[in-house]
Amino acid sequence: METTKVIGVMGVEGSSTDFKDDGDPDTLEIVLLSKKSDGPSRVSPDGEVVFLYKASDEEQSELIGKAFDLRVARRLGGN
Repeated sequence: METTKVIGVMGVEGSSTDFKDDGDPDTLEIVLLSKKSDGPSRVSPDGEVVFLYKASDEEQSELIGKAFDLRVARRLGGN
């Protein structure tokens, strides 16, 4: 995690709950949701994906920070 690539993803087909991350632990994917029905802004449980729907700058920063916290905890825990 010393180097993390941040990738923006737009135009997700289907539901955000069906989104499949790229599987690369050194990538943080930020998925920009276009419809409210895709769900609220949130972080995936493993911290690999941040979903954003009309999030303020402050909320975006908080969610990205949470993603990094989850990723660090997972690495330190050996998971």
